[in-house]
Formats: sequence, C-alpha cells, structure tokens
Amino acid sequence: MKALIIQLFKKLQQFIKFGITGIVNTLIYTAVYYLLLFLGVSHLIANVVAYLAGSINGYLMSRGWVFKEVKASVQSSVWKYYIVYGSSLLLSEGLIYLFVDILSVSDKIAPLLTLCFTIPYNFLFQKLWAFREKKHEAVPEGNEAGAEGEKP
Repeated sequence: MKALIIQLFKKLQQFIKFGITGIVNTLIYTAVYYLLLFLGVSHLIANVVAYLAGSINGYLMSRGWVFKEVKASVQSSVWKYYIVYGSSLLLSEGLIYLFVDILSVSDKIAPLLTLCFTIPYNFLFQKLWAFREKKHEAVPEGNEAGAEGEKP
C-alpha cells in the first residue's frame, strides 16, 4: 500500500511540474507576443514566433525537469513532442469552436474550459508517448546468448 501511495504521489508531482511548465510557457508566449507587437511586428507573425518560443521552452522543461528520468533520444522526443503539441492545438481549436459557436459559451470563458481537456491530453501523450521510458526486455538467467545459445 505504501508503494502505491508513493507511486501516486510521484505521478501527482510530475503532473504539477507539467502544469508549472505550462504556466511558464504561457508567460513566455505572452511576453514575446506583446514585445513583438510593441516593436511593430504583425500580430500573425508575433503569434507564430511566440508560439514557437513557448513550445521550445516547453520541450526543454519537459525533457529536463518533468520527464527527466526518461532517456529517449532528442530527435525522437522532439518529433513526438511537436506531434502531440500540434494535435493538442487542433483539439483546442475544435473545442473553442464547439463551445463558442455551437454552445454559445463566452469567448472569454471557452479557452479556460478547453484547458480541462488539453492539459490532461498533453500530459498523457507526453508521458506515454513523447517521453516514454523504454523498457529493456529481461534476458532469462543463464541464457545471455539468446535463442542461439540455448542449452540442449
């Protein structure tokens, strides 16, 4: 029972770190976006640059802090991270459309509601796929040579 409680605590701790990473990403996005607007950059370009800045920070924090025990290759985890991040963006856009245009929820409240879906979605797919720890198959004792070295 104690081991289960420790395991649940570690998962909760990891989820909280993931949430903190999201907050930092949002702060970076907002700062970059408004700085670029202040400098006269188009809002569309500012949005893309700010999105990329936040996502780069998100990857680095996820790899180095949230899922630090995972030893996945950088190339593999980057591609998977951005596939999850992009699909989450599509999920968010779909939910915003559903809430605002179909269900008539305020466009100020709808983004907050989407977080109830996108945060767990991102956490699960980052943990279970993008930063998944590879399990090594155990070789039966006395059979280190594999199938070819089996004893008669």
